[in-house]
Amino acid sequence: MRRTVAALLVVSLVLAAVGPSVAVAAVPDARLTVSGLTVAPDRPVTGEPVTVTATVQNSAGSDSPVRVASVALYTADGARLDRARDIGSLSVGDSLGVDLVTTFGEAGERPLYVEVVAEDADEDEVTVRRPLTVVVEASPPQLDVEFEEPVADVENRVSVTVSNPSTTVRRNMELTLSGERVGPADARATVPSLAAGASETVNLTVRPGAGEGSLTATLAYTTSTGARDTTELTRGFEAEPLREDVGVAVSRAPEEQQTGTGANANALTGLLGIAGAAGAAGAAGGGGDGGNTLQSAGGEGGSGDALAVEVTNFGNAPVADAVVVPRAGDRTLPRRFVGTLAPGESATVTVSLDGVEASTVEALVRYDVAGRNGSAVGAFDYRPPAGELRVTDVDLSVTDDGRLLVTGNAGNVGDGRVGGVVVAVGSNEHVSPAYPQRDYFVGTVEANEFAPFELTADVDAANASQVPVRLTYRTGGETVTENLTLPYDRSLTSERGGSGSASLLPFGVTGAAAGVTVGLALLVPAVYLVRRRTGR
Repeated sequence: MRRTVAALLVVSLVLAAVGPSVAVAAVPDARLTVSGLTVAPDRPVTGEPVTVTATVQNSAGSDSPVRVASVALYTADGARLDRARDIGSLSVGDSLGVDLVTTFGEAGERPLYVEVVAEDADEDEVTVRRPLTVVVEASPPQLDVEFEEPVADVENRVSVTVSNPSTTVRRNMELTLSGERVGPADARATVPSLAAGASETVNLTVRPGAGEGSLTATLAYTTSTGARDTTELTRGFEAEPLREDVGVAVSRAPEEQQTGTGANANALTGLLGIAGAAGAAGAAGGGGDGGNTLQSAGGEGGSGDALAVEVTNFGNAPVADAVVVPRAGDRTLPRRFVGTLAPGESATVTVSLDGVEASTVEALVRYDVAGRNGSAVGAFDYRPPAGELRVTDVDLSVTDDGRLLVTGNAGNVGDGRVGGVVVAVGSNEHVSPAYPQRDYFVGTVEANEFAPFELTADVDAANASQVPVRLTYRTGGETVTENLTLPYDRSLTSERGGSGSASLLPFGVTGAAAGVTVGLALLVPAVYLVRRRTGR
């Protein structure tokens, strides 16, 4: 008891010695604390809002309630980032949370503090500060998802563009797709690194169900601090039911796509035909049995015809591995590969018809769609083009040795090739074939082309009035023989035993007995040419 009294006496003496010039601040009755600080998001990034939540508490040991005047967030150097004012009052033991929001323009460590200013019941000011450190990262990679017009129950392509808006390289990025009513087919990919400001598009596939759903692209990546983080983007979709529709159109192929045309040979043959029409070939200079005639490289073994098969995908899903399997009657023709057709896309292949007779050609198209096999068919009523020969520009002359020389052109007025063409001198009681060119092998004549020929015969000039000529060729799988009759003019041989000639104007025969006007050098009256045509 004596020690306590003595202590009080000492304190009184000390205060008395100090005098009235020293003021002692009163201790507030409130016991205010900042009991908790949280940061959201926990890994803040540049340019995005960051929320700091401060929990302010008037502890149970306080002797007075408090009125919270303000709660503010500051940088370490005292720059205020955000402040909330007139928060309210706290009774003893009460607490409240205050949100302070700010953004950061640059990445890095940010030392901050929260300051709370309040007043107790005696209007004494209470100030509390609580420090914190926030680590700010650069902006996360950005995602852009392209998923247009999805089709249910088939693999659909999803294009995801990953962009790096930060100023540092992003590494070890892994992209996955998931979602509602989405069955992944190949929905995972990696991007090892992405430079600052760069972007890269990744194509993935998913198999959505019919109707509405959602697709979420999730990107996991390594931050600049070495930690793993994720960002994602979700978008809705509506997948329409699968519509399978493949069309097949079959038509005759354009001439430039057909095979075995032998165009160069035909051109040269035509030039020789012009020379033959001028009667330049002589009896002694003849090649003998067609030696002067060029032949088409294609020969007469095939028609040279072809069909164009156009395959079109009218459905809403890709068709893959499309193959055309053509068939002519009971004969299967070589297959043609088409490949993959996207919706709305078409492709055309050419099918050769060499050796094909008249028949219905079917083009069966087999393909895969949505993991199953499909087929479609088109047809064409094919009739091979047929040729038809006519003899034109005929010239008759007598050689020095007294033989008759017949020159002219065999012209093809049909729409198909003719082959195996042979022109020969026939015989009757006044005319017989003679060496060196009893017959002449022309070979092949394309449609709208002609080839020259020359024949030699022995003639009873005093009694002959007609010269028989036989024309044989093949076209459309048929052998055709035509018998022609050329008028003979006895004035070709003079009384002195010299030689002469007579030109027959260009003519053609279309019937079993057709009249043709013949112009002779001496303007003799018109005579007639008769042709008989037989097929075997």
